[in-house]
Amino acid sequence: MHNGSDGQEPEAWTRIRRQARIHRITSRHPFLSVGLPFLIAVVGGSFVLLLTQETKYEIRDKRIQNLSMDEALPPRRKFDIQEEYFRMKSKGDWSGSWEPKRVPRAAEDEPVFDRYDK
Repeated sequence: MHNGSDGQEPEAWTRIRRQARIHRITSRHPFLSVGLPFLIAVVGGSFVLLLTQETKYEIRDKRIQNLSMDEALPPRRKFDIQEEYFRMKSKGDWSGSWEPKRVPRAAEDEPVFDRYDK
């Protein structure tokens, strides 16, 4: 039990006084209790995101560097428009005799300027 003869306060009292001092300071300066934690969270979050994105791209770059050029791209044939035309014609999918036809649509879907010209 503390008798107070040594001139020191109990630990609980010093904690209460410290909390009261902090409360007094933050009530006078609300930036310390609201603004500063917000800024710390925003700046800290941006650094965390920066590091995670950097790690993500480093891992991706290592994976891409490990692939050889042959594995990275599939073999491609040279494109020739004439060859493509003859290939499509030989399939029979395209006969070459087609006309652009208008698709019928409802009157409310028609443009406004066509509705009132009649």
